Amino acid sequence: MDNRQMNEMLKNTLGLKKEIIGLKVWKEAPQGIRRYEGKAFPGLCAQIGEVLATGETFITDHENHFCTGGAIGTGVAQPLTRGERIKNMEMHLEIIKDHANLETSILYNDNVDSLIPPVKEKNAFVQIARFTDLKDPDLVLIFCSPHGADILTRAYTYVIGEPIQGFAGNGCCIFIIQYPFVTKKPVFSYSDLSWRRFVGLDEGELTIAFPYSVLMNFIESLPLKAEDYRTLYSSIE
Repeated sequence: MDNRQMNEMLKNTLGLKKEIIGLKVWKEAPQGIRRYEGKAFPGLCAQIGEVLATGETFITDHENHFCTGGAIGTGVAQPLTRGERIKNMEMHLEIIKDHANLETSILYNDNVDSLIPPVKEKNAFVQIARFTDLKDPDLVLIFCSPHGADILTRAYTYVIGEPIQGFAGNGCCIFIIQYPFVTKKPVFSYSDLSWRRFVGLDEGELTIAFPYSVLMNFIESLPLKAEDYRTLYSSIE
């Protein structure tokens, strides 16, 4: 099954409103792919929104992001030092008041670090494209309703035999990008304000991310389990 066939199956089975997005890392710039110009605000989430809006594809590096969470999560940027991170926390506190105080912000970030493994590999670029336009992506991002996520998860657990981890909190890239990129396991999140705003999620959508190899392992079971799901759902009074 190729990407176009998988794309159509996912869209039709889950009732997706948005295109599926693929991310692929590169050690050096690939030939024939446009390099992103300028600095995206906030960062990778805004670039995903651009691809959803235009259908274009491009490669991007650490210099193209105001917020480097997505670049760090794919090994394209190096993690910030603790001092740099605290300065960022202070800036966020002043601009968006995301925590009660600096101590709470530090505690939150330390807690997140204990849950999400760091990226060990180094990459030069990450390519963002519609799933149908990207061969062998590293990550596949699906924007769906909770109902669709439930069907998709049911197909995954049917074949793989383990639950899918979910996260919620500030700074979505570390959940949706870094976690599946490093662990090679799927993840879901309703994400955060910036991700929802700049990707363009509506109130009924969340994000579920799969490593491409994992998606390939269970995708053929999706139509069968979707039909089983709907039959069971309609039989419950």
